[in-house]
Amino acid sequence: MVDPKLSPKKKPQTIKTIVASRYPLVMEGLSKILEEDNKIKVVSGVSNLIDLVQSSKQFDFDILVLDVELKGLNLTKILGLVKKNKSAKVILLIDNDYSENLLINAIRSGVRGYLLKDANSSELIKSVKAVFDGELWAERKLMGKVVDGSSYSTKKVEVKGQIYDLTETEIKIIKLLLTGLTNREIADELYISEKTVKFHLYKVFKKLKVKNRSELILFGFRNGFVT
Repeated sequence: MVDPKLSPKKKPQTIKTIVASRYPLVMEGLSKILEEDNKIKVVSGVSNLIDLVQSSKQFDFDILVLDVELKGLNLTKILGLVKKNKSAKVILLIDNDYSENLLINAIRSGVRGYLLKDANSSELIKSVKAVFDGELWAERKLMGKVVDGSSYSTKKVEVKGQIYDLTETEIKIIKLLLTGLTNREIADELYISEKTVKFHLYKVFKKLKVKNRSELILFGFRNGFVT
């Protein structure tokens, strides 16, 4: 019989975390809250995109707690960096008015959960532990839409007496297109692939009866389609 005193004790695994927020005070506060739990260790706290990219490459980490307000944030590229570390997962910190469609696209792209900024410290710690254990930290109603993959509900948009049924994503793409963004830049802005942007534009062309990107831009400006 093995003497229990001689049996090696399995050391509990520490959840290595990076915290990124554009506001240093917020970043420091989040880091302090997380490190109050003895199972979580903050290996890096950053307040800008350059430091985040550097930390993603430099540190071995399990969870990235990422504020969507981080200046210059390109979530697609950050997810690409994180994916190089097979165990790492992303939790987004969002405001109450954050777009549901953007959040759905973010989760489909690889984000493993989100937390509202008015959440308490207990929820923050629970979300980190849950995502570390392989769970998705999100509202059940939202996850249903993520899994379903069906088209978003349409909105009726009236242009000079003509009614068009467009989804929220299609409307956002048109708005971004009229600001001069390329398909790649639109994809980065909405956290979707460039291929998905092209698919949405194809549907928009058919709905608005325009032949190409140039005609869509002309249509938009002539008709005040997007304000």
